[in-house]
Amino acid sequence: MSNERLARDAGYAMPAHRPYYPPLPTYYRDVRFQLVYFRAEPARLRTFLPEPLEPSAEGLCVAFAIDVPFSSSYGPFHEAGIQIQCTLEGQSAFFNSHLYLDNVSAICSGRERWGAPKEYAEVTCEQHNNLFVSRTIKDGVTIMTLTSEIGAPATPDALVPMFPSYRLKLIPQADGPGAALKQIVEASPQEVTTHLLYGGSGTVAFGATVNSDLRPFGPMEEVAAFYQVASYTESYGRVVYDYLKKEAL
Repeated sequence: MSNERLARDAGYAMPAHRPYYPPLPTYYRDVRFQLVYFRAEPARLRTFLPEPLEPSAEGLCVAFAIDVPFSSSYGPFHEAGIQIQCTLEGQSAFFNSHLYLDNVSAICSGRERWGAPKEYAEVTCEQHNNLFVSRTIKDGVTIMTLTSEIGAPATPDALVPMFPSYRLKLIPQADGPGAALKQIVEASPQEVTTHLLYGGSGTVAFGATVNSDLRPFGPMEEVAAFYQVASYTESYGRVVYDYLKKEAL
C-alpha cells in the first residue's frame, strides 16, 4: 500500500493504491493435479467456444481439479475446470471455458489479468486409497465430479499437451454497452518441475443449476486420467487475438 499520489504511468491493478493481489510472478509448490481426458460431442462444444475458435473433430476435453497447498500470492486454494481442445487459424490449442475456485484474490487476479473464467465455488479434493475424488459445488449443487485412480507411474510424454491454453478476456465499457477490451489470451505455467506423475482410468460426471449447466459436456468416452504433483511459476501471458483490432497477433 502506498500513501503517495499515483503517477500517470504507475499502477497495475485495482484498487490502485492497495492492489488486491501482488505483482507477478507467483510461485506454486507441491500442487496436486487431477486430469481426466474425455470426448464430447463437437457440436455441443462449439457453443462454448468464441469465434473464431473451432472444436477439434475428436471433441477432446480435459476436466481437472487442483489442490494448491502453497502459492506465494494467494495462499492455499482449490480449483476445478474444463478445457476444450480447439483450433485458432489452424493452430491446435485448448480453451479454458469454465473455472471454479475458493479463493477470492486468485479469482480477481485471474479474471483481470488473463481473462480466466473464474467463479467462486466449493471445490473438494479427497484421496481414498488409490482413488482421487474431486467435487465442484456451485450454489449448493454438485455440478462436476471427477474420479481417477493413481495407477502406474507415467512419463510426461504420455500427457496430451494442454498448452497453449487460451482464455477470453472481456472488459465492459463504462459509458455504454459493449466491450472496451476483448482478447484471446494465452497463459501457461513456467519453470515446471514434476515431482510425481501417475496414469490410470477416470470418470467425469456433470450436473446443473439454472445458472451453471455443465450437462452439454456429457462424455461420449473417458480417454485417460492422470495424477500429478508439480511446482511451477505463474507469470505474464500473451495476447494472441484482439477482437477490437480484428486480427491475430
